[in-house]
Amino acid sequence: MKWIAVVVLVACGAPQVRPAPRRAAYVGDVVAVASDHRARSRVVRLVRERRITDVIPYGMGTLLASAEGRAVLAAWIDEVHAAGGRVTAPVAGADRVRALALLVEEHPRVWFDGLVTEHEYWNRVDRAAALDELIALLATMRAQAAAWTVAGRSPAIGAYLGYPTAAEARRLAAAVDFVFLDYSVRTPARAWHHVHGRGGPLRERFAWFARAGVDVWPIFYAAGEVDMQPALRAEGAARAEARFREDLAADADLGDRRVTGFVYFTFEALPDP
Repeated sequence: MKWIAVVVLVACGAPQVRPAPRRAAYVGDVVAVASDHRARSRVVRLVRERRITDVIPYGMGTLLASAEGRAVLAAWIDEVHAAGGRVTAPVAGADRVRALALLVEEHPRVWFDGLVTEHEYWNRVDRAAALDELIALLATMRAQAAAWTVAGRSPAIGAYLGYPTAAEARRLAAAVDFVFLDYSVRTPARAWHHVHGRGGPLRERFAWFARAGVDVWPIFYAAGEVDMQPALRAEGAARAEARFREDLAADADLGDRRVTGFVYFTFEALPDP
């Protein structure tokens, strides 16, 4: 019995192993990357090395507009998947959902691991109506994702978000699987504690979604009006992510929460992570 007691105590006391955060990157111009051997090879290399796990291709509209373009896009998506990566498709509106459906219909081997929309309702004068539009678009995305279910799995549905209110966050949390949360800061040291002029303390925004069971991805910028490219070049993406996780862990109210991954905009501007 003594030996049994020791085994039970060791098993119960074992630390919980959490999966390492994923790392996603927006490809700013998928047409240019797909047609440039060096850029295309860089995507594949970083995915194979697990330095990027998820790819989000911008600029698909041109390729989706023709059968030839859809074939090029399908081959590129296959290439990313073959390297072990995931592909999340940006969705601006219902027309993009239909275009993606046509791509999958023509190339049944192609699949998407997620769909994400960037409907910036918080910047609209008619904010309430714009939020309703976003919720409706998320429902359209969800319906299409259900039609793509393979082996019991369908693409995850998410939204890029700036500065929702608590009430808006409750509505959104019920409609999404994940969120990309904007962190427009110049250094990782400011990300967790940043207070936005309109959005308030960003830790509160994080809490609303994390406590609702939504997968949270902070999005950092290697390009943009406010970006942390100098910090990323000096210290690397891993250090930026570690600083955010350290600050989160030190938070008395939220230290038991975690991030699913980190997103970077854009792949082209990101120093090799």
